Amino acid sequence: MMMPKRNSLNIGIVGAGTAGLASAIALARAGHAVTVFEKHASLRPLGAGLLIQPQGIAAFDALGVGPAFHAASVPVTRLLGTCHRNWTLVDIGYGEGEARGVSRAALSQVLLGAALALDVRVRYGAAVDRITVEGERATLYAADAFGFDLVAIADGAASILPAQAGLAVASTVYRWGALWAMFDVADWDGQALLEQRYRGTRQMFGLMPTARVDGKLRLSMFWSLPCAGYAAWQAGPLDAWKEELRALWPQAAPVIDQIHRHDQFTLATYHHARARRLAGGPVCVIGDAAHAMSPQLGLGSTLAVQDALALADAVCRYGAIAGAAAYSVERLCAVRNYQMLSRALTPCFQADSAGLWRDLLFAAGLKLPGVARLMYRSIAAPAKAQKHIPPDAVGALRRD
Repeated sequence: MMMPKRNSLNIGIVGAGTAGLASAIALARAGHAVTVFEKHASLRPLGAGLLIQPQGIAAFDALGVGPAFHAASVPVTRLLGTCHRNWTLVDIGYGEGEARGVSRAALSQVLLGAALALDVRVRYGAAVDRITVEGERATLYAADAFGFDLVAIADGAASILPAQAGLAVASTVYRWGALWAMFDVADWDGQALLEQRYRGTRQMFGLMPTARVDGKLRLSMFWSLPCAGYAAWQAGPLDAWKEELRALWPQAAPVIDQIHRHDQFTLATYHHARARRLAGGPVCVIGDAAHAMSPQLGLGSTLAVQDALALADAVCRYGAIAGAAAYSVERLCAVRNYQMLSRALTPCFQADSAGLWRDLLFAAGLKLPGVARLMYRSIAAPAKAQKHIPPDAVGALRRD
């Protein structure tokens, strides 16, 4: 058990997803008393597999959960995207700095176990509907009122709280989403390969290693789909869709052969959330609640854990309010840049287009010196050292 420090703060976190639990761990390790408010009656992570980039793996190591994370995940050494013309459009080799695939459920258990070991309190069935600020204290309302020195909003891309707190505009939903499911295969050539196949920008079929279960490789399958077309897909003939899959990727038969019902799949929707700032007084916002984006870069969980580490470091340096302001200074520009890149890439992979322009541009680009390296650095750049925020910058933010 970690003994609280004399300057221990009482901190409330909204949401028990990756961002919320990672923040709880980082702040509890620093000696603060942390309570997490989760609206569901139990931990119910939704979604298939997550890709954790090399900088995300470094963040999990810094968080202190590296060994458990590695045990729950599998290596991804290359990201390969090929169009129906058999042109390579995306080719990112990770080399020694591998990425890793992990299921949301496994990652949640890793983070929850670490949080509970640090005496983090998790309140289930506690939906937070508003947060108020009086002086240097914040109060969140989840049936009852709870006062804290600092509140971190981490309840995901669809959160209404950042806009209510004046930190962000309301998030919007992307027109395209993706069907997802998980399948176990005994024999698969791409043991550490995240592979995608494209037909124009209308079709995208992805398979990612996610776990090893009873000697088999568990693959997360993704199929791009307009959200408005989900009902029609559910009502359509399954065999016709499977033939569409086979035509695009014949080698994926070990997965396609396991598709028997529409309800094996769930539709994932994606939001774009734009924060005006990441903190105001004793309230801050982290993870997807602050900077949700389309999944093109595979950086959502990585950025969430980096947020958590930056927030805990800043709070340790400057205290609750000044620390939250320093965290905003450090992270806002970086996450906005990733959002801009993700949004720019989205029409290249999820749009109603034949996509010849995309195929020509990407295939030709890979032949240019330095382009492959640029692709790698855009998503897998090594983690940077924590930036020290000058006290005068923090003071200026507090005055704002």
